[in-house]
Amino acid sequence: MVMNTTQRPRRPQYGRRLALGLAALMATAAPAQAWPERPIRMVIPFAPGGGTDVVARVAAACMQQGLGQSIVIDNRPGAGGTLGTDLVAKAAPDGYTITVLTLSSAVLNSFLYTRLPFDTRRDFAAVAEIGRSPNVVAVRPDHPARDIAGLIAAARAAPDTVTYGSGGNGTIVHLSTVLFSNMAGVRMQHVPFRGGGPALQALMGRQIDLMIDSLPVVLTQVREGTIRGIAVTSAQRLPQLPDLPTVQEAGLAGYETQNWFGVFAPVRTPAPIIERLAAEVRRLVADPDCRRRLTEMGVEPVGSGPVDFTAFWDRELATWGPIVRASGATVE
Repeated sequence: MVMNTTQRPRRPQYGRRLALGLAALMATAAPAQAWPERPIRMVIPFAPGGGTDVVARVAAACMQQGLGQSIVIDNRPGAGGTLGTDLVAKAAPDGYTITVLTLSSAVLNSFLYTRLPFDTRRDFAAVAEIGRSPNVVAVRPDHPARDIAGLIAAARAAPDTVTYGSGGNGTIVHLSTVLFSNMAGVRMQHVPFRGGGPALQALMGRQIDLMIDSLPVVLTQVREGTIRGIAVTSAQRLPQLPDLPTVQEAGLAGYETQNWFGVFAPVRTPAPIIERLAAEVRRLVADPDCRRRLTEMGVEPVGSGPVDFTAFWDRELATWGPIVRASGATVE
């Protein structure tokens, strides 16, 4: 057999391709290994003072201890949380822009908004669930309703005159009241605000009659009497407000809603960064002081990682999609 000496051996070419591939792999892996080298921005798609903002600030303060870098809160409210969510969806997937989303912003908006500049499920990676929180039915301090029966009676006596606030169209606060109205057979007037904080201020200022908002938002105000809590939306009474009955106890059988809070990153964020962030969420949930801060504000810590949180997210999408469609609620 005669070898054609004019042919170039293939092995060096293969070796060169292998070397280039390894170099590329190392180049992409290096930033993840070194991360974080500078402060991280945590975008909150709601105004300061709302439930998401309060929970996110606790999470950021606890997570940054283990990360060795500060986490800077960047509130970007508006359009029911879609403006801030869009900002993160379009951010570089390098771990330096993350967000805390909720049932409202990670699930409900996907079915409520007829036109979104992003696809939540496609454009985000679920990192870890921080915790869950039921809602509280609260009225302005001078409202005549002292309980759920009184509230329903007032709404039936004067349809479309009882006003309720929320942090924006399509938020869990909005839809929780829509669900309440439908199950109770009453009509009330929705007054959307740019976030839970401004809505709560309006309730305290007696500009609206009612809110069904998360426990972290209203707990202090209910305890201080600046608003009046009349029921909780969980299946059981809450240790933070043991004297308040559940809505089901108060006569509206089957009514139950809760919100949840989770850390998300832009899709294609490197897996090592996702895992590092998830590890810090698990650490904060296990830390006695951080856990206490969450539970005292009415959040049940969870700390599930990317796999379990993604599965939970998909179940929530499957559950709430038909409910939102059946309600007929849409937002332009």
